[in-house]
Amino acid sequence: MRIGYDAKRFFNNKTGLGNYSRTLIDTLSKYHPENEYHLFSPKKDDSIYEDFTQENTKKGQNTEGPPASIISAHFPEGFNKKIGALWRSYFIKNNVQKADIQLFHGLSGELPMSLPKDVKTVVTIHDLIHERYPQYYPFFDRKMYSWKFKSACEKADVVVAISEQTKRDIINFYKINESKIKVIYQSCHPQFRWSNTSKLGSNYFIQKYKLPNNYLLYVGTINERKNLLGLLKVFAEEGAISDLIKLVIIGNGKGKYFDECIAFMRKNKLENRIFMMQNLDFEDFPYIYKNALALVYPSFFEGFGIPIIEAMWSGCPVITSEGGCFAEAGGQDTLYVNPHSSTDIGTAICNLTTDNALRERMILRGWDYVKKFDEKEIGNQWIALYKSLL
Repeated sequence: MRIGYDAKRFFNNKTGLGNYSRTLIDTLSKYHPENEYHLFSPKKDDSIYEDFTQENTKKGQNTEGPPASIISAHFPEGFNKKIGALWRSYFIKNNVQKADIQLFHGLSGELPMSLPKDVKTVVTIHDLIHERYPQYYPFFDRKMYSWKFKSACEKADVVVAISEQTKRDIINFYKINESKIKVIYQSCHPQFRWSNTSKLGSNYFIQKYKLPNNYLLYVGTINERKNLLGLLKVFAEEGAISDLIKLVIIGNGKGKYFDECIAFMRKNKLENRIFMMQNLDFEDFPYIYKNALALVYPSFFEGFGIPIIEAMWSGCPVITSEGGCFAEAGGQDTLYVNPHSSTDIGTAICNLTTDNALRERMILRGWDYVKKFDEKEIGNQWIALYKSLL
C-alpha cells in the first residue's frame, strides 16, 4: 500500500498531536515495512524531526519480513506561509497524484480540500473540546475548528476517534453516522515501557534535574481546562497532604490562567514545594514518571489523556478525573476524583502516598491494563483498517 499523511503536526508540533503522529508513523514503518508511507507537510521544524528532509528517504528499522518500507517526505517548493497553507489544502493534489497515493490519512482532524478522486480517505479526530467548552477558545478559532473537523468527518471514508468519548461527541455534535466511525486508541513511544526505565537509577535524574525525593507529577499545558489550579489548592490547604511531598510540573503556559497559577503559588508561599520544568529532554520523560509517587492529572476534559498511559507504561500510578474518557485510558486500578473538589483530590493523594500496598497494586495492575495500548497491536488495527478500504 502507498499511504499518504497530512504530516504538518508530525514535523512541527512537539506535544500531543505531534507525538501521536510520530508514534503512529514509526510504529507502522517498524511493524509493517511492506508499505510505503509518504508524509506531506507545508513546512518542517528541523529541531523536532530532522531525520526527514525533502526528497530524502528513511529505511524502516524492522529486519524481519519484506524489504524495508520507504518513508518519503513531501514539501511545497518555494515555501512561504501563504503558499504553504494553500498547498496543504489545494495544491497538494498534484503531489499526491505524482506519488501514486492510494489512501490519504489526516492525522489531526483535517483533510485537504482537493485530492484525486480515486484516493480513499481517513481522518483522526482527537477531541471536540472546542464544541463542549467553547469558553476556552477564541471565537474565530472555534468556528474554524468546527468547520474543518466537520468537513473532514463528512468527506472521509472512515472517521477514527481516539476514544469512545470522542466517538460519542462526533455523533452528537456533527451528526455523523455511527457506522462510519471506528475507535482506535493511541499508543505512546516504546521508551515509556517499564522494562526500559530500569536502565538508569533514580539518583541520576534527581541530580540532573534537581528533583525532590518525594514528588507528585503534573504533565500538561498550563491552561484552565487542565486544572492545575485545582491541584495547587490541595498543596495550599494545611494538613491536606504531607509537607514532605512536592509537586513537579512539566508543561508550558502563558496568559491569564498561567499568571493566576503563579500568583496563587506566591500568595500561599508554595515556591519551595513546587518545581516547574520546561524543555525537558524527551528521552528523560519515562524516568521522571517512574520516580514520581504518582501522576496527578485533574483535567476537566480530554479526548484521551496520553500522559495517563505514559505514566502506567513507566510504572507510575495515576490519579485522574472521573467521567469522560479517563476510565478508558486508566482502567479499573486508577484512582478517580472529582476534579472540582480539592478535598477529593487531596484524599486520593493521601490514600496513595500512605498506603504502599495500594501503590504497588496500582503499578502492577496498571502495567497489565496498559498492554492493551501496545504499539504493535495498535499498528495492526490501523493496517487492517487501511486494507479494508483498498
